[in-house]
Amino acid sequence: MTHAGRVKCIYIDPPYNTGNRDFIYNDRFINKEDGWRHSKWIEFMHRRLILAKDLLREDGVIFVSIDDNELFHLGMLMNEVFGEGNWISTMIWKKSYGGGAKAKHIVGLHEYVLCYACNKGAIETIDLPPSDEVRRYYKFTDEKFAERGPYRLQPLATTSMDARPNLRYSVPFEGEEIWPEKQWQWAKERALTALANNELSINKTKKGWSVNYKQYLFGSDGEERAAKMYSVLDGPYTQAGTGEVKDLLGDGKAFSFPKPSNMVLALLRHLHQDKNAVVVDFFAGSGTTGHAVLKLNAEDGGSRQFILVSSTEATDEEPDKNLCRDVCAKRLKRVCEGYGGVGGLEGGFAYLRIEKMEPGRLLRRLQHEQVWITLQMLHLDALTPEAPGGIVWAAGEGRRRLIYLTQTNEKTWGPLERALEENRRATIYTWQPELVKHHAPKATVRPIPKFLMERLGIHS
Repeated sequence: MTHAGRVKCIYIDPPYNTGNRDFIYNDRFINKEDGWRHSKWIEFMHRRLILAKDLLREDGVIFVSIDDNELFHLGMLMNEVFGEGNWISTMIWKKSYGGGAKAKHIVGLHEYVLCYACNKGAIETIDLPPSDEVRRYYKFTDEKFAERGPYRLQPLATTSMDARPNLRYSVPFEGEEIWPEKQWQWAKERALTALANNELSINKTKKGWSVNYKQYLFGSDGEERAAKMYSVLDGPYTQAGTGEVKDLLGDGKAFSFPKPSNMVLALLRHLHQDKNAVVVDFFAGSGTTGHAVLKLNAEDGGSRQFILVSSTEATDEEPDKNLCRDVCAKRLKRVCEGYGGVGGLEGGFAYLRIEKMEPGRLLRRLQHEQVWITLQMLHLDALTPEAPGGIVWAAGEGRRRLIYLTQTNEKTWGPLERALEENRRATIYTWQPELVKHHAPKATVRPIPKFLMERLGIHS
């Protein structure tokens, strides 16, 4: 409701449904003997993926970790929810480097990360920030065109593309016509323009002519060229994730099989040009995604925010278990403040618990605080620490000035007029919009949203 269409990236590591007490459904673990375990997992995931799509921006992406147990079911779910055309990649994460003594047939060394876009057409590239590893390939420079910066050579000819007649033509050079074995990558006009601008490198070899184009480190916009993300992540390994939890919490068994923060960081680095991105993980576990966001912000001075969501994972067998408080929040607090000689990363977080409201509760007692908090969350970037009190509750600035009227009677109009004198552009929310419009005809007046009333259990 408050973040629809605002989230740039979602990373989740859902239960893999191995049957080894890793998947809780309706407060009970699902075991291997449950004949409906795959159906329950699909239903469990389907509802969450629909919400995930609603959260994403048009140019947003979602990464989902999974292993062989539910890979194919997850792929079909993602196709249904996000659309086949929005599939970007099925990535391989090499999670370990050996072992497998217990493997019966083949030693499994990898898991998967499925990547989908909200709208693939809205995404130009998914790339990583410039690095020394990338820069070392750009080892050539032009003496006459030093201002262009370093470049590397890339073949202009290609044999991997489908045959296209318009890409088969000759390039004139030193009185000769150079033909590709199959075809060029560029259309003729672009290639001839590059030739005229000294952006092609042509040399004669024993096998014939070699034609390469100069790919410059800096693009026409002056930005340094980035590297593309690879579909194979070779490490960091699972042991690194366990070691992190042990170092942070003093107990390597506090959470089973946590993802290493650097593995999630490798996925999030595509956010290098969006330093204010919102990242969501609604299977927060030990807090790895929050840790990765804090690391990324420390690397490049970003102000990205994370929203982590999890249940306590309490069951009848462990009624006092609280994974959120005792593992996730505790880990992030130590990451922010520092631990065991490791300096803290700048940043902080709020630890919030959801209050369940029984149906019809507000019919008995209207709670203005809940309406006020929700209206702020819908329209503002920050919340007032407490309810203002009185008749007119106001927050925000300029066109984002928000006013909530807790009552409409003779006592309302004086305080409302004084509030509007401070800012005529404020938006007023009220339970009686027609009455307020009569007294403030030039103001922007809106009713309490119907979906908000339904969400809070108020029915007309």
